[in-house]
Amino acid sequence: MAKTLERGISIHFIDGTCLNVSFPLHEDKYKRALMVEEVLKKRVLLIEAEGEIRCIPFENIKFMNIRPVAAAEVGRLDLITGAQISE
Repeated sequence: MAKTLERGISIHFIDGTCLNVSFPLHEDKYKRALMVEEVLKKRVLLIEAEGEIRCIPFENIKFMNIRPVAAAEVGRLDLITGAQISE
């Protein structure tokens, strides 16, 4: 049986903590692209979960892992594809 990949974000903060967020697929690819542009422009991540809105300024974020993602789905020329990361 094929495993269904979870859609989500792992947010790694500069203080060493991590927040894992899962969410359903947003079907409208154009709307997703606009949302990404808005998040990058405003430099704050807004997450509605469990009856609350959490505001996370980019200045508190070390890095984020977003999963799953297909390069064609993102459609950005500045995206490095096929990479492997080691720490």
